[in-house]
Amino acid sequence: MAILYNIKKVVLTELDESTGAAKSSGIVTHIKTAQKAELEAVLSEGDEDILRSPEQILAVVRTNDLIYGYDMTLTDNTFDAKAAELVAGYKVTGSGNEEKWSTPMMTEGFTGKPFKCDIYVANYSGDSIVNYVKITLNKCYGKFPDMEVGDGYYAPEFKIKARENTKANLPIKEITFVEEVPTDPVV
Repeated sequence: MAILYNIKKVVLTELDESTGAAKSSGIVTHIKTAQKAELEAVLSEGDEDILRSPEQILAVVRTNDLIYGYDMTLTDNTFDAKAAELVAGYKVTGSGNEEKWSTPMMTEGFTGKPFKCDIYVANYSGDSIVNYVKITLNKCYGKFPDMEVGDGYYAPEFKIKARENTKANLPIKEITFVEEVPTDPVV
């Protein structure tokens, strides 16, 4: 039995478009401030064909629903430059107080990259963490986040489409139990 509570970390890893595997010199970002991830199954709905007479149903032929992806909304409590570059295609230039994030020009089209998303959630027994559930979405594409800035904190919501990673022969989603959350990369 798994009792899951609280996202501990989200790791986004850029994929090589030609192989579907992790890109050797690609972007990897660790998000420790993820607030929530909402996954909604994307289905190709089956049909139901009923043959009937005026008094009775003679036959029912059904085809099952088939899953072909998930649409995810990832809400973060901070706005991470690497995540914005990978998921939404922002161009990040400069650093520190001179850092600038720019959307691509219309003539450039969408510049986001394919990526893998690993979500780590704590698995509890009583008041102790026994291990973690790793939810892997094997091939994702993002969209530009909507922005609503007002008198409260701004929490970006990244819209992500997860689909089967056919080139790497990986399913849409995998759930595994792991002993620990990966350590942050040395910067």
